Amino acid sequence: MATNRISANFPDVKKQEVLESISKAKEGMPFLISIDAKVRTHERKMGDSSVQYVKLNLQGATSFPELIPGKIDVAEFGGDVNLINRLWEIRVPLASLLESIDDTMMAAGMDAMKTADLVYGYLKTGAKNDASVKTLVEEIGKRFKGQGRKKKTDNTNMPAN
Repeated sequence: MATNRISANFPDVKKQEVLESISKAKEGMPFLISIDAKVRTHERKMGDSSVQYVKLNLQGATSFPELIPGKIDVAEFGGDVNLINRLWEIRVPLASLLESIDDTMMAAGMDAMKTADLVYGYLKTGAKNDASVKTLVEEIGKRFKGQGRKKKTDNTNMPAN
């Protein structure tokens, strides 16, 4: 049998504790928002390569306020940069946690699919002699409907390039 990548038990009480921690974290950041897909697509965004650009412009705005028109709220600009920095300190470990959750789910899914394929094979064999098993195998087989083997294309009559 294939290698089992993960074997773990995640009791309801522990899952509930984690969900409560997530809820508490959200409560601690009531200012979090969602951005519309259209805005995401059309507005200029700050990426990793823009961090130094923004930082230096903030430094310039605070060092040389006489050059900055009054319509620019330098304090708000500084507040945005500060918020980004503070949220980044939270995002990094959360991203790592989410990646670990995704990897664990993927590993458990791989384990489950390999075992399910083995079980399906045994059930198909058993269905040859048992009508009740045959009904179950037909139900399971619906998952593969329309996935027949791909036919090899006969390229013998194709012109050479």
